[in-house]
Amino acid sequence: MKFVKNLLPIFLCVAMTACASFPSEKLAKVESMPDTTQYKSKPKVAIDLKLFRGKPDQEGAIEMSQVQPQLQKLTSKILDDSQLFESYTYDSFEAANADYVIKLHFYNHGSQGAAAITGFLSGFTMGIIPGFAKDEYTLKAEVLAGQNSLMANQTDDAMNTYIGIWFIPVMGNSPQKAFDEVTGNMIKDALKKMVESKQLKYAFQPYPLRVVS
Repeated sequence: MKFVKNLLPIFLCVAMTACASFPSEKLAKVESMPDTTQYKSKPKVAIDLKLFRGKPDQEGAIEMSQVQPQLQKLTSKILDDSQLFESYTYDSFEAANADYVIKLHFYNHGSQGAAAITGFLSGFTMGIIPGFAKDEYTLKAEVLAGQNSLMANQTDDAMNTYIGIWFIPVMGNSPQKAFDEVTGNMIKDALKKMVESKQLKYAFQPYPLRVVS
């Protein structure tokens, strides 16, 4: 009996914190990136990467700087794997030396009220009644050459998080994993569209793509 009593708090803790997150897949999954290996000259780019809490058209959207290192790490892996550019930097002071500035601004929004209510119900019933939260993401992507906007695009996706005892078997589908999958796919989609639109200049012969004064 004492053993069971000792296990009960552990069970309750796991039941109330068990959650699983999955991409909503509103945006088609990018299976492959453009092949630019045939080019001798590729553009140098500066990446303007930010994540805000709020809607894109909402005044007072708050920048979530604490997420920046993780988002930057994810973006760097995509850029390194795809080899789309000769070089890239996140340093705004280096933007003047780049051929282009690629703006990737994420906005995280959703139904906070509904998420709070379902989360309360899940906790109140010790995880028997599952809770649900939906994080909506909007990516505003833009290519800039100096002060000129060459291309702008906006995409939307989401991730769904389920909370409760029933999701213990799929706890490996963590919110962090789903966040990486959703935002990573949105970044790939934006970069792919930028290259395929031919707004980014590539050359078969090595020569400067843009004269930087």
